[in-house]
Amino acid sequence: MAPPRLKLPKKNRETTKLVDTDDYLQSGDNHEEAMRKHRVGDPVKALRFADRALDVYSQGLARFPRSFDLAYNKARLELEKATDPVLSEALDVPTMSVLRQALSSHHFARDLAPTHADTLFNMAQVLTSIAEIIAEDDEADNSEALQKIEQALEIQSHCFELQQATFAKSRLELEQAMRETALHQTPQIDGGQAATNTSPEPQNASQEEQWVSIEEPVTAVTLLETIIAQIEALTTLCSILNSTPASGHAPTIILSWINSYSTKLLTHILPTLLNENQQTLEPRLAEVILPRAVFTSNYLELSLRLSTIDVEKYKEELDAAFTQPGLDAASEDVLLATARALLSFNSVLADLDTATGSHAALRWKILLDAQSRLSSVAGIPDINKHTVATTHVLRGDISLFLQILAYPPNAHPQALSTTPQLLKHAEIYYRNASKLLGSLGRSTDEERIICEFKGAVVGVLQQVTTSQAAAGSSSGQGNSGTIIGITASADQIELALKSVLRSRGEQWVRDQIEDMITEGLVFPQVFSAII
Repeated sequence: MAPPRLKLPKKNRETTKLVDTDDYLQSGDNHEEAMRKHRVGDPVKALRFADRALDVYSQGLARFPRSFDLAYNKARLELEKATDPVLSEALDVPTMSVLRQALSSHHFARDLAPTHADTLFNMAQVLTSIAEIIAEDDEADNSEALQKIEQALEIQSHCFELQQATFAKSRLELEQAMRETALHQTPQIDGGQAATNTSPEPQNASQEEQWVSIEEPVTAVTLLETIIAQIEALTTLCSILNSTPASGHAPTIILSWINSYSTKLLTHILPTLLNENQQTLEPRLAEVILPRAVFTSNYLELSLRLSTIDVEKYKEELDAAFTQPGLDAASEDVLLATARALLSFNSVLADLDTATGSHAALRWKILLDAQSRLSSVAGIPDINKHTVATTHVLRGDISLFLQILAYPPNAHPQALSTTPQLLKHAEIYYRNASKLLGSLGRSTDEERIICEFKGAVVGVLQQVTTSQAAAGSSSGQGNSGTIIGITASADQIELALKSVLRSRGEQWVRDQIEDMITEGLVFPQVFSAII
């Protein structure tokens, strides 16, 4: 959701001299309009106009430091600059630095108007975005990410309370106005026409319009959007904890807090809002059901990692979450979300299987289900090229997840017998993804290079598989296609990864291999010669 924006009607006068706050608001708004005009065709130019608008707002605040409109617009635009997919791609500074500036600006705006709901909503979005970036850094301390996301949820909760109060007040005022209109309705005369005064009120043609802030009224849809933002923040919190469950926070305490917060939100607040505004919100129902399902997936994963539920409960509730009435099971968003949820399920089962490998058959089934859904996404007519590339990347990953089930302690029979085919599939998926990403321009260079790297890693695995098959044949053993117990030589690895080593360097390659091992895509022993 885009940051709520103050709609500012322009003055009649034209001026190049910035005298009062209205002048600064108008000038900044003009730059923002130009930014939106060039956003699609020329992101770099759009970003320049955004920066000009920010300069104007900053200059205005230097002269009028108590102007809330200037402070709000500056904070809002900084958030948009950091989170808009097009503008953020054109940034020549780290996104985090823009977000931290946006957070500082939101603190300033909130100090000027502590109960302004849109400021609070945007501030929570900034905090959530900061938390997400911190969590993506493997070397970062996630305690700050957890702190930021908890702050975001507290602010969103306060924002929702303010919006609820405004919504209730507006509804009462509307009902009162309707009653008064009914009581004082003008008697009808002359064939049913109401008597009216058709004389226009005197107007001063030269009177200058005043610049005023026109804010969107709080509606049931506004409340729903704030609930969705809270659900998404809860999802981020669970995701962070799933990646680092042994953080400095007591995970079980946080799990209990998440359960309390989400239960109130999803079993009381949301149903009440939907029941009381059914006609208005019925067309928007899918917008909240899918985020709720994604949250459920992340919450279930965390619960299983902390041993508060078992595998059977996880599977039962995950299936229920993505088969709710109102979800279009054949839509792109639902198919992708379900596939990602299944991959998360496989991930937590892989961690549980470290010692026993007892869930190999279930993991095989889960991964095939995810593979099928991604194939359906790729087959949707006129689908976005980047989305198709994403499905190819994920299907390549799934082929490796399936293949690694051939290793102990799993040794799944189907993985043992189909390793060569699975590796061939992975190679094709990564190659197709790389081609698609290459056709999308420089913005996808990093993704393309990672795909090429994964394809090269598959090449190493294929060489090792061939060696094992030949060794099994010469010794009289069956040709199972497995690579158990085989380590690739340093020369094999260097030859397969030659182009990436040349362009990115040894440390980058080592980091990427370690990431693939951590994700469960490759068996550590295969690359022990360089790790």
